[in-house]
Amino acid sequence: MSIDRPESSTPPKLLFSVDGTRYELVRKLGRRHSGELLLARRRHAMGPAGCVVLKRLSRPVSEKQKQRLMQEVQLAYRLDHPGIAKVYQWMLHGGRPYVVMEYVEGYSLETVLSVAAMRQRPMSEAFVCHVASEIADALHYAHTRTDERGRFLGIVHRDIQPENIRVGISGDVKLVDFGVAYSLLPGRDATTASVLRGDIAYASPERMRMERVDHRSDLFSLGLVMLELLTGKHLFDLEYVEQAARAEGTAEGTATVAVHVRDELRCEEPSWVPVAEMAARIARFGPADVERATQGLSEPLRAVVHRTLQREPSARYASGLELRDALRALLVVKGRPYGRPEAAREVLVAVKEAELLRESADVLEADVFPEPSRRTTEH
Repeated sequence: MSIDRPESSTPPKLLFSVDGTRYELVRKLGRRHSGELLLARRRHAMGPAGCVVLKRLSRPVSEKQKQRLMQEVQLAYRLDHPGIAKVYQWMLHGGRPYVVMEYVEGYSLETVLSVAAMRQRPMSEAFVCHVASEIADALHYAHTRTDERGRFLGIVHRDIQPENIRVGISGDVKLVDFGVAYSLLPGRDATTASVLRGDIAYASPERMRMERVDHRSDLFSLGLVMLELLTGKHLFDLEYVEQAARAEGTAEGTATVAVHVRDELRCEEPSWVPVAEMAARIARFGPADVERATQGLSEPLRAVVHRTLQREPSARYASGLELRDALRALLVVKGRPYGRPEAAREVLVAVKEAELLRESADVLEADVFPEPSRRTTEH
């Protein structure tokens, strides 16, 4: 069985035709913060067909929604990197805006985490180093972009999480969805001061404190993804919060933090854990939690994860480039090459092993961009 495959058991349905190019619906992929996602087959009048992802706003469409989508497109047009999924086109049809985006055939890291959990064994350190180094390289490119006049754009993705990272069938790694990214582009729609956009489970401490963030916030989020791939556990598990609270001699501290943020913060999208509770967890984590979570990892990689997950941005890697080089150095140390072919093979093996253990694969991600997972504290 193949997950995320573009084929459908039903004949494609024509969505619309623009300038001789037909867009046929293959299947709906669910919803994200900035619109409904569809997998479509694009057929050119005088050329081959291929699959793309369409993002469209649901009716009624507000001017603010249109503005946000246009800002996403304007930002994405400036990003031309092999590790970032492309945005091809913006168009209006029937009064509704559509964005045509690259379809990355393969698996999201959300799927990879699912199959790793099913087979009860995490991905290899080499796989994680490869994936994270590719994303760190893509982030460095985005973080350092300038406009036509050489002015720094200050791009911060703000939503680095497993479902926004995809491993293609050939082992290429791509970052998707800059829909909640921050930038200094003129006319951008500023986020309301008390509203958190993106998945708060992967937010940096400074984001949860609603402080101004920079590129190092994305690196912290990538560190959380790395740890989850390596161990199958999330750093902000409730168990760690309870342990920290007990170490302080009281469990009331967590409740105090929760009360403090309840009236100040809210998530733009539903979260698998209330924002007040997540803020409490992030407020409680420390080096001891990272130390405990990374037990069993090789010491060099453990050191990289530790530095990436420092509470203070100044203690983290200074750039995505620095993190990329640290991870690639670990791949060299392992003595044998590990790249796209090896990554593609490891994911395929993990999927097959999971399928053998579970005759049904219903719990696996079925879509290119799944709905946010409903995690539990036993994650």
